[in-house]
Amino acid sequence: MLKKACWFCKIVGAIAIIGALNWGLVGLADYNLVEHLLGVGTAATRVVYGLVGLSGLALLASYFMACPNCNCCNRDYPEDRRK
Repeated sequence: MLKKACWFCKIVGAIAIIGALNWGLVGLADYNLVEHLLGVGTAATRVVYGLVGLSGLALLASYFMACPNCNCCNRDYPEDRRK
């Protein structure tokens, strides 16, 4: 999906993946990598969490509308790809 995406969609996807992996670590191992690297409650940690949240909102929006910059979310497939 992200191979044919525009630069913005690639960045949003990468940030969302990083956030998902961090939450996976928190849930499975009780280890918060972002707080370990950037400190608990620091401005940098808050920026990272904010970017992850904005990326989640952008991905949520992609369920309802296609990105105007790329064709990664184009739901109008050619006839031969529907098979």
